[in-house]
Amino acid sequence: MSDAAEKSIDEVYRDRNLLAIAFIRAFVYFRAERRGRVPHGWWPDGDGWAVVWVDLPTGQVGWHVPREMVPEWIPEADPEYDGYTTDEKNDRVRRWAWPR
Repeated sequence: MSDAAEKSIDEVYRDRNLLAIAFIRAFVYFRAERRGRVPHGWWPDGDGWAVVWVDLPTGQVGWHVPREMVPEWIPEADPEYDGYTTDEKNDRVRRWAWPR
């Protein structure tokens, strides 16, 4: 669910900005039926990190976040990860946040 290459500061902020805009849209408009956090221990090298995810109409998206930041109201659930890349994730968020 992550790319091995280091990201530029522009790529990091792009992820953050896409998430911020999508979150605002979600808060105002959308109620996701499938969302969650990957169960603890599911991600083999995930010490200290959690994966939070949601299924948008444009496809599944998820982010690695510090485990201590994940609120309890996000349920543990297997995302049935579809193998998307970071670019695919960002495209899914963009297409959902800015439909044409």
